[in-house]
Amino acid sequence: MKHVFILSKNTSFPNYLFLLIDEVYPDQCALAPDFRDNLDLIVVDTETVLPEELNELEANVPIVLYANQIKPKLIQYTSRYDVNGVISFSMEASEIMKTVKTALDKDIFYNEAMISMLFSNKTNEIAERIASLTERENEILSLMMKDMTNEEIAEKLDLSVRTVNAHKGNIMRKAGSKTTSGLIQMLIEYSASFRI
Repeated sequence: MKHVFILSKNTSFPNYLFLLIDEVYPDQCALAPDFRDNLDLIVVDTETVLPEELNELEANVPIVLYANQIKPKLIQYTSRYDVNGVISFSMEASEIMKTVKTALDKDIFYNEAMISMLFSNKTNEIAERIASLTERENEILSLMMKDMTNEEIAEKLDLSVRTVNAHKGNIMRKAGSKTTSGLIQMLIEYSASFRI
């Protein structure tokens, strides 16, 4: 019997995904209630779990990541942990099953879209730039993308306008953009690279 642990904060996700896994190994897998059990596979829902939450996981257990769509945050997981594959429900069912089966067999499988995204220099460069932003800079970038003014951002985050401007300057420098419109254009232009 193979033991699978699905790490997710979405209560319906583990049951749904386990139904797919059961298709790969009918009646040969059990859903483990705890990640400290003797496991054969861990599936991580990257939509609800942060990369640092994986630090407690067993290093020698195969890991498959789940994401609604491929995005820069996913690259952080694949570069920080030994990942055996990535699944998305936008993938063909056969690719999902092949990824899970390969991981259960302690091997690695990435579909073509994922390989292309992982090895795209431009995608990796943008992902590294975004990963270098602090939590506060990410908050400010998110509010910038919602077309909020410096004054509105300052009020929402309880900061001075001067502090918001300093953070925006750091965001622009780290992103390698000279203007706010250039930054937003870069994020929009390359967002297609993060989808399967």
